[in-house]
Amino acid sequence: MKLKSETIDDVVVITVLADALDAGNVADFKSSITPLLEDSRKVALDMNRIKFMDSSGVGAMLACLRILHTRNGELKLFNLRRQLTELFKLVRLDRIIDIHESRKSAIKAFQEPASG
Repeated sequence: MKLKSETIDDVVVITVLADALDAGNVADFKSSITPLLEDSRKVALDMNRIKFMDSSGVGAMLACLRILHTRNGELKLFNLRRQLTELFKLVRLDRIIDIHESRKSAIKAFQEPASG
């Protein structure tokens, strides 16, 4: 799967260049994103192009989070379409992965001290 990545300050911003994240392409997504995650601690994932995600896609998001958490890393998502935001709320994924409206707010959130 094609991904575009760039580094802004110390945040790796990854854009998913696909319309869907589902059982048909999730293995390709994981193999493409894993090397980027293993070299990073702060990752912001641009989900703007994703129009559809099934449970396999949700599992892929959890896999990304797991990889980052093994090294005290963080994952933030931004530019989610309304239906994806609703899906994440339905399965309560929004409670463990920060969701932001824009790239700017996702990157800024990494600079703020963690609460708790």
